[in-house]
Amino acid sequence: MTPRSSSITRGRRWRRLAATGTGCLLLSGCGLGMQDLPLGRSADGPAYEVTLQLANADRLLLGADVRNGQQVIGRVANLATDTVGASVRLSLATAAELPDNVDASVELPSALGSPFVRLVVPDRPSSRTLRDGDVISVSHTEIGPQIESALATMGTVLSGSGISQMRTVVVELDKAFGGRSGEVRGLTATMSALLGTATANQQDFENALDLAARVSGQLAAQQGVIDGYLDALPGAVRVLGEQRDTIAALLDSSAQLAASANAILADSPQGLDGLLQDASTVLGSLASFNSEIGSTLTNMNTFLGNFGRAVKGDYLVFNGALDVPGVIDTLLTGGALPAGPATQPPGTLQALLSGGPR
Repeated sequence: MTPRSSSITRGRRWRRLAATGTGCLLLSGCGLGMQDLPLGRSADGPAYEVTLQLANADRLLLGADVRNGQQVIGRVANLATDTVGASVRLSLATAAELPDNVDASVELPSALGSPFVRLVVPDRPSSRTLRDGDVISVSHTEIGPQIESALATMGTVLSGSGISQMRTVVVELDKAFGGRSGEVRGLTATMSALLGTATANQQDFENALDLAARVSGQLAAQQGVIDGYLDALPGAVRVLGEQRDTIAALLDSSAQLAASANAILADSPQGLDGLLQDASTVLGSLASFNSEIGSTLTNMNTFLGNFGRAVKGDYLVFNGALDVPGVIDTLLTGGALPAGPATQPPGTLQALLSGGPR
């Protein structure tokens, strides 16, 4: 064997060993695979990266498409856990200008397809564009429908969890509406009229609710006063209980007074109007009596003054009688009351002038 052929043989052996080692690494449990190779994780051409926060990122793969409408504008560059769920780093093409309040969702192209990320421009986009290092918060992201969840829900329904109940509802509704089409139409018309009335009075309902809200606010503001009232109420009830007999007697007296008032009103020909007129007459008479009694008292004072001056010399004996009922009768009624003869003073005028017995 020549040296040339020997070197060729050794080169072939090294190549075989290298290929065998590479195959062993790929087939071994070292965790290396095609998905771990950094291929297809960035947008084509110049790109920038933003972070997308998701509640979860189930079945979302590295290198998955990032779309705006039907156009692929980037790819998923990295997946990691976060406090909100999942943190997904997106590589977006620089040519794709998006507002920084863009919405994102994870969707499926088909039942058997791989999920992708869709970026949607909102109805009111912001003036600032999405830039490198920005974060799309979880409030602007959502997870689209998942085939596994839909199939599980369908399986639950078809397994009998709700079909029998639905059948019962349908049967009962058929029994209730059977042969009562006219009543059902009337009920529908009544409900329509009721809803129309409610709609027409919607402002009144709103005013009532607003008033109730204000009343509730006032009650809340006066909570201390209400608590004080509730604390004092038992004491007030206790005092009323202790005065029960007095209150009952007062009510009985009030009832008797009312009965007497009714009797007086019944006896009066003109009722309450006549009583008021009589009361007006009495008050007028009392007013005139006040003026007369004033002049009488003035004359009495004059008499007493003169009498006092008369007794300063010697002594004076005065013997007289005052007919009080007669005077009152004359003042009030003009002498209409029946009475006997006026009482005469004892003695005679001669005796009075002579001074009487000494």
